[in-house]
Amino acid sequence: MHQHKAETNLGASIPPFRRKPWVARIQVLLVIIIPLALCSTLFATELLINSFWSPSHLMRQEVFNRWISDVARVTEGRVTGRFPTSTLAPPSRQWHMVTSGIADVGIVFNGFERNRLHLSTVAELPFGTPSAEAASVALWRTHQRYFEKAKEYSGVKLLGLMTHSGGDLYSLRTAIQHVSDLEGLKIRTTDGSSSDAIETLGGVAVPSSGIGAYQLVSRGIVDGLIMPTGDMRTFNMLQYTDHAVTIPGKIYNGSFSLFMNLETWNSLSRTDQQAILSISGETFAHHARAWDESDRLAIEEMERRGIARSIASDPFLDELRTRLAFIDNTWIREADRRGVNGRAALDYFRTEARRIVASLETLE
Repeated sequence: MHQHKAETNLGASIPPFRRKPWVARIQVLLVIIIPLALCSTLFATELLINSFWSPSHLMRQEVFNRWISDVARVTEGRVTGRFPTSTLAPPSRQWHMVTSGIADVGIVFNGFERNRLHLSTVAELPFGTPSAEAASVALWRTHQRYFEKAKEYSGVKLLGLMTHSGGDLYSLRTAIQHVSDLEGLKIRTTDGSSSDAIETLGGVAVPSSGIGAYQLVSRGIVDGLIMPTGDMRTFNMLQYTDHAVTIPGKIYNGSFSLFMNLETWNSLSRTDQQAILSISGETFAHHARAWDESDRLAIEEMERRGIARSIASDPFLDELRTRLAFIDNTWIREADRRGVNGRAALDYFRTEARRIVASLETLE
């Protein structure tokens, strides 16, 4: 009986002078591992991420949420994020909000910072958007090749650039088939090139954020608007719309910058910084395909609602291109002034966007 017990009790069979070093090793390992595990928990960084879009908007669900999930995954939980219950600043104050430390991460519509962030608005120029995903990836590549040296993002850490799918023309009452049809019409625009375009075409620009556009439309303050197709559905504005005109390449686009407070960025380890960069930049830009999918769903709803939808005629497009050519030239002159070859950058962006959309279509 005792012999059986001795054979099955391995620990009892090891002489004390042999057992003690083995036990000691385990104790040493526990002394090392447990504090390390506690430190990784205690020193995890939780980023406060601000979004002026509602939790239900695609930019929150398909872009922001995916990005912060990727951050947590690649940093193995050392960096996580949370959103406040409501935006900490209006859309136009996102840059100030992050640089002053109110939030760690934000995304800004570049048109609100057009004096500071001129170069990235190359994506907002007319007729340069074959799709949101293609334009976003092209914008990031253009930034890396041409814009980074200009240091427009000095004071923050730029993590990504994105565009939406670009704006088409929508009318609440009358069809817009010629440039002359815009004369005197109040048209919702954004700050930036879209306002310049509408004013040049004889309309009255009424700038607003995407969120504020609903109030302008629902109250009848404007006669029409230029807006991404998907946002017409997202913000429930199709119910007020009778006519839609698709502009190949779009009459304008909106570009956005994802950025982090520089002090927060510098507080992260080099390992975590590199991990975050691996899922930002061009990877982040590809998330813009959510805008393209949103457009598809909106077009289906337009058909169900019986909204008259057409593609701008060749004469209409020719006149638009002629009248709006100055917008490209203005952007190029300012890019040149900032030390960037504006013409080369613009040509590269548009060529790259067309090449990317063709490659994406091939993969489908």
